[in-house]
Amino acid sequence: MIVRSFGSGSSGNALLVEAAGAAVLVDCGLSVATITRGMKTGARTLEGLTAVVVSHEHVDHVRGLQRVLKTGVPLISSPGTHRALDLGTGSYRPLRAGDTHDLDGRVSVRALGVSHDAAEPCGFCIDAEGVRVTVITDLGKADAELAEWIGSSDLIVLEANHDEEMLRRGPYPAHLKRRVLSATGHLSNADCGQLLRRALADSERRRTIWLAHLSAVNNRPDLAVATVSSALVGAGAMHDVRALPRQGAPVVWRSDEPVGTESRPHQLALF
Repeated sequence: MIVRSFGSGSSGNALLVEAAGAAVLVDCGLSVATITRGMKTGARTLEGLTAVVVSHEHVDHVRGLQRVLKTGVPLISSPGTHRALDLGTGSYRPLRAGDTHDLDGRVSVRALGVSHDAAEPCGFCIDAEGVRVTVITDLGKADAELAEWIGSSDLIVLEANHDEEMLRRGPYPAHLKRRVLSATGHLSNADCGQLLRRALADSERRRTIWLAHLSAVNNRPDLAVATVSSALVGAGAMHDVRALPRQGAPVVWRSDEPVGTESRPHQLALF
């Protein structure tokens, strides 16, 4: 399995999972030009996508979706997300939280229910050839049920949106601070670390952890990595933790390479 993150943050999110001949785009919140450019690094095209999986209807997850769907690629999302997008029936495949969809018998996508202020938001577990990646970029609280799926994953993509102190002292208006801090808002660095600690407790298998959806205003990549890494100290194996950049060269993970050897972009300072 190969996973490429094209960018993650409040300005847009999209990553590509390639496995068993399939290519699944998870969220489509960047411009089509950016997604197309990222796919070219793996010799992929929009027309060659197997499916587009969308977590929820917020613009930072669907900015480029309509243009991508014009290629005829199937859309997979929860019914609530599909209704909120108002895209018509088209080539749509519903996937409710707790259900699994098989793509041509090669790749399976399971929807995970999450708490976020959207119509019917989901995270996703994607399995192929004995490898699992879990992608959860927006959640207001660390549901214990998610720990099982995170703990069984080889690559974990999990939201670490904000540092609580930075948010409380920062420039956001009071109503927006309340929204981010609420149970349907976004996961803090500390809560991300605690969820990972619970999920990976006593595990001796080293994992790759990508911290996603970092706030440009209320977080820093080094702070997010330090907070999460500190939470994981003594919980088991030493995991490879990094913050995904908002833009720039794709970050690439390959299941057949040792943990810690994935390509590292040079744009981390852009947060």
